[in-house]
Amino acid sequence: PSLTEAQRALAQSRLAGRLDSDGVLHMTSQAGRSQLDNRADVTARFQQLLASALKPSKRRKPTRPSLAARQRRLEAKRRRSEAKRRRQMPGAPGEM
Repeated sequence: PSLTEAQRALAQSRLAGRLDSDGVLHMTSQAGRSQLDNRADVTARFQQLLASALKPSKRRKPTRPSLAARQRRLEAKRRRSEAKRRRQMPGAPGEM
């Protein structure tokens, strides 16, 4: 099964860190004792790597804080502000 040009370009861009200067991907395996086992292992790993490189990336869902979370944050800010305001000396400059 060959790749289309678009798939090939996508795979090359996503696997760019694994390619050498000629654009060749080198994979080795020493998992088994026979060359045949190692070759099968590399083939399986290559297929998995290629499938993950060609899988479309998920779009990020923009999220925002809930109303309750915003209210909790503002209430905490008010409490901190009030505590710091009470620490000031009476009649300090900038006091209302």
